[in-house]
Amino acid sequence: VRSGPNMEMMTNEKGEVTSHLLGMWHRTIRMMENGIKPVYVFDGKPPTMKGGELAKRREAREKAAEELKQAKEDEDQAAINKYKSRLVRVSPQHNAEAKKLLRLMGVPVVDAVCEAEAT
Repeated sequence: VRSGPNMEMMTNEKGEVTSHLLGMWHRTIRMMENGIKPVYVFDGKPPTMKGGELAKRREAREKAAEELKQAKEDEDQAAINKYKSRLVRVSPQHNAEAKKLLRLMGVPVVDAVCEAEAT
């Protein structure tokens, strides 16, 4: 969830990102209102065979960071928004906050041992 002309992440009064919680809340409420009983499964550690893919993603993020820097120098807001979105990462804190929100909403949460799709 982003807002404003520069598509900034939503934050609280301390400057901490809260976009993930707002998005999770709205998405989950919509499902529940439509009779769906969601269960969220969070990924665990990725399998070792995925190392090559993770390296490719890391390279893509590094390239996006360079392109973001250039877009800022060029003052190209559309490109800035594009490359900023490629640099968004979900932190362990974001996951913990989302799990807490879901549990408070009464929604089951499962922690997978490895990637959720693989279990």
